[in-house]
Amino acid sequence: MSSKRVSPEACQSGRWPWDDDVVPVTGRVDTHSVLTRITVITPSYNQGAFLEETIRSVLGQNYPNLQYIVVDGGSTDESHQILDRYESQIDHVIREPDRGQSDAIGKGLALADGEWFNWINSDDRLEPGTLWELARCVGPKTDLLAFRVKVEDANGNSPVDQRSMMYNSNLSALSMLRCDDYSFSQPGLWFRMDHLRDCGGINPALNYGFDWDLLVRYLAMFPHVTYSDHVGAMFRLHDQSKTVVELSKADVSENRFQQENDCIRNQLESSLSPGLAKASRLGRRRKPWNDRMVAVLDQLDRSPAGAAWQLSKEIWQDPAARVSWRTVGAIGRLLSRYVRPSFWK
Repeated sequence: MSSKRVSPEACQSGRWPWDDDVVPVTGRVDTHSVLTRITVITPSYNQGAFLEETIRSVLGQNYPNLQYIVVDGGSTDESHQILDRYESQIDHVIREPDRGQSDAIGKGLALADGEWFNWINSDDRLEPGTLWELARCVGPKTDLLAFRVKVEDANGNSPVDQRSMMYNSNLSALSMLRCDDYSFSQPGLWFRMDHLRDCGGINPALNYGFDWDLLVRYLAMFPHVTYSDHVGAMFRLHDQSKTVVELSKADVSENRFQQENDCIRNQLESSLSPGLAKASRLGRRRKPWNDRMVAVLDQLDRSPAGAAWQLSKEIWQDPAARVSWRTVGAIGRLLSRYVRPSFWK
């Protein structure tokens, strides 16, 4: 790894001084102790439009004990020229065909030697100071570190119809399997490497839900999550991202995230504890109900009272799955539309 670095203070300021030759200043953590070894893996395929920004966001962390691995699956765009430019500052660059994103990450993990690990996709980026914040936050009882994640579109702007910030909250194997009120955003999650391997690692046979599958198995064994308000990464929504392509499909039967989730649940229900298997079976019934509530909330031209009454009646068709704080919240949001702000009065 090249010795040309930038200070964590410069990164924290929000600038991107990628080309500055600045002497490192590491006052954010106790530099008299050995800094935690961190592995970052970037899987990439034909993301030349964003790849350089991703690479620079990792190298620009100026974290001395970083292992950075980029795995390119045989790109045919400008990715090769970008990798040539930065290869001397990246620990390992793998350029060969793969079977998809999870397979590419697995190839990187075969070379990984860090204590902590995450993957940053080649259309996303790390936010300034993230690796230093990780080193500061993790303790002996931390199994998983969870940061916030900002959202941008292809042009670097906050998306018009989406949230500009994603949060990791209420993370546990139970809440995820039950489809309780939890949220997760993979770019903001950091795993202990030994725990990752103990839980079986990433399933290379999965292409769309491997992060959800990994997180459930991981938390089933290692449940202690440390949450940080630091914005650790940027997740990019653009026309070619898997999230946008699949979630835009009106027919849920064509959504490959949903198709793969059914297969994942089948595997988990046969391998996890009876209690978690039961939670997953409940989650299968709760997921369509949660989707139903979202659809009703999006019907802005409908009477809020009528919509709330309709949901209230539907609850009793399957109360075990449908009575939840999320349901209470959805009905409350509908009825709150009748409360006018004070400045309207």
